Amino acid sequence: MASQNWTEQTKWIWIPNYNDSHPQSPGQFALFRKSFNLSSLTSEKCFIHVSADSRYRLFINGASVAFGPCKSYLEKWYYETVDIGPYLCEGKNVLSAKVLRYSATQTANFSLMRANIPGLVVHGKVQSKDLSTDESWRCILDESSRIVPASEWNYMLGPPLLLNNETVDGSKAEANWQSIDFDDSHWSSAVFQSARAKMLPVLDPWKLTGRPIPMFSEIPRNFDSTVRSGGDVGIKSWNDLIRTNAPVHIGPLQTVFAELQVLAFTTGFLELHLSGGIGTKIRIICAECYEQDLGVDRSPWPLPRSKGNRVYHENSRLYGLEDTYIVNSESGDVCYEPFWFRAFRFVRLEITCHNAPITIKRFAYREFHYPLEISTKISLSPILDDMWKISLNTLRNCMHETYEDCPFYEQNQFIADSRLQMLFTYQLSHDDRLARKTIQEFNASRRPDGLLEAQFPNPFRAVNIPQFSLYWIWMIHDHMRYFNDGSLIRAYIGTVDGILHYFHSRVNEKGLVGKFDSEMWPFIDWVDEWKDTRDFKNMALPASYQKEGVATFNSLLYAMTLNAAADLCDYISWPDVAAEYRKRSSSLNEVVNKYCFVDGFYTDGTVGSSKSQHCQVFAVLSGAITGDAARELVLRTFQATNLPKCSYALGFYVFEAVAKVGLLEDMFQTLIQPWTKMMENNLTTWAEDSVNSRSDCHGWSACLVHVFVAHIFGLTPATPSYKYLRIDPLRSLLSSAKGSFATTLGNLSIEWSKDKGILLSSTTDMGVEVVVHGSTQHCRLIGGQVYSF
Repeated sequence: MASQNWTEQTKWIWIPNYNDSHPQSPGQFALFRKSFNLSSLTSEKCFIHVSADSRYRLFINGASVAFGPCKSYLEKWYYETVDIGPYLCEGKNVLSAKVLRYSATQTANFSLMRANIPGLVVHGKVQSKDLSTDESWRCILDESSRIVPASEWNYMLGPPLLLNNETVDGSKAEANWQSIDFDDSHWSSAVFQSARAKMLPVLDPWKLTGRPIPMFSEIPRNFDSTVRSGGDVGIKSWNDLIRTNAPVHIGPLQTVFAELQVLAFTTGFLELHLSGGIGTKIRIICAECYEQDLGVDRSPWPLPRSKGNRVYHENSRLYGLEDTYIVNSESGDVCYEPFWFRAFRFVRLEITCHNAPITIKRFAYREFHYPLEISTKISLSPILDDMWKISLNTLRNCMHETYEDCPFYEQNQFIADSRLQMLFTYQLSHDDRLARKTIQEFNASRRPDGLLEAQFPNPFRAVNIPQFSLYWIWMIHDHMRYFNDGSLIRAYIGTVDGILHYFHSRVNEKGLVGKFDSEMWPFIDWVDEWKDTRDFKNMALPASYQKEGVATFNSLLYAMTLNAAADLCDYISWPDVAAEYRKRSSSLNEVVNKYCFVDGFYTDGTVGSSKSQHCQVFAVLSGAITGDAARELVLRTFQATNLPKCSYALGFYVFEAVAKVGLLEDMFQTLIQPWTKMMENNLTTWAEDSVNSRSDCHGWSACLVHVFVAHIFGLTPATPSYKYLRIDPLRSLLSSAKGSFATTLGNLSIEWSKDKGILLSSTTDMGVEVVVHGSTQHCRLIGGQVYSF
């Protein structure tokens, strides 16, 4: 293994004479090679460390061994540790890397941080051969590959937040450049890349640290079937290709297409194997679903898209991200892979031959997700079980090196989305590594005003959403309940107080949370009635905010979070601070009740303003209204037909409020209607919201994971870290149910049926309190035994 200070000793390298602000592309590719000879092989592991700015794929003797670095920020720039031993051979070997560098001066890809200079760093030895990056590495700019710039973006898909689709001209490619026998004599020697200066205390921009989450497998998968095709190649031929690798032959001057599907939305690396066809143009379009055909392929501005049944392809079209490849092979085999993983349920492969025939030998993908080991398994009813599966698939596809709002359009990590996704993973698995990374990253984004960046990592200063910082405090609270880690709370309690201080400073003369800084976006929720096309910073919030500088929701969310922060302070024995937070919360609730409650409803602003479902839900959660009055408010809220409704983004909080007043069993079928409707429209992941036709896979919509675990089965921590479990199932909702659940104390099984009580068993000893017909019974389960209540 490497010495402790290798990160200081090993040099970053890059290609000479590099222009980081290329006007034609926001991202460029560089190729690197290091050849070495081995006289013999050993069985010892051969570890190397590797990182790059912005992104690399590492090969040893042509085999891909790593894709990274794990998303991060400059003060914690991750490297991967890779064992290349299994790929080595006697004689000549070659270590190679393809590096995508995003420009530090262009706004492409809002989810990848980059420094003001590019670089690749490798450290390690194989036997006596030093593989560390230095001038002996060979390098060249990849002139064949280009990231499509925002000027060529298809704006009917929305803003160009991701920008990782590419055009590749095979005639300019360095064919077989990863192979051992490739002649790199026309390549340049690498140059050192550093910001350090003689006699000055300047460091390189990247502070290297080991990757905190596991490496991801890339699992080979095939497409399931062909939906439709065009040209001289029929559906059967395409099905034979994707199922048995039977080659598809396309003659000169022909244009054909195939639209292929997987049974459920996924993310993965596409790979297209072909031979011949010099001059052929291949377009690959990845799409989430079939949708209304708008009569155009692309648009310089957003168009009103419409999605219904996601698999209905008659008079419909696939819209999505596009990669283009120009073939240069006359007869030899070629494999084209877009560099970045793609999100898709359908893929359109369109091939326009020039003067030479082409043979498609294989078209497949390698599935790519965070390797979450899901231990929780449930069985409820056929429909609810399908909802569970869709929820898991949604969550899985929104988990890579960060939690993602959506894998298709942004791949950004937002606080509000991540808080929910983290909580859902706690109910499925013992693995909190990605959650810890997320908490730490947002903490590192802390601003001078005490708030956190709503989205992070983020390479550029962006409009902030202040309320999202409050959801970060809930991240800490959730982790306390499920993992009982006091050191984590102590590490971040200062940030918690800074966030709360910011909101305290915004309290106006009436005692309500008032306006935020003008450059911020006080986003609350995607609601049809809250649309304002004049400025996006006026969207997704009630009119009262602009009219009078108050949105009641903000005061309620702040009050609710103050109570969570008080719990954290109690946990670390800060009773005086906890008391202060609860006093603030109580004061806010009193003021909200004084100024923002009229005719039986909470108003969006002070008395006389509009009303929405949002304020009723969060008044219950904040404790502004309690007991029978809260229950009656929830009933009135869902009987009212004129209240703007919470979207899927806040669906979790709707379920929580209804459960808090004891109405979840009565209202369950009503509350799951949006998810039922999505199933009727053949979604295999849950959509972003019902207001627009954007993302078909959005993590916050997987809240049914929590609903099923915490409410139907009634399993929640009675004390932090599941030291004591509370089990209060909704048994009258279903005649029978069974499940096995991941807890930090071991797996717990819960089962009931009409003729039995609640049956519990566990793999380890654990304490439980079980609620049966309103009566709480306490018991200590002994691992391996079954208990009946």
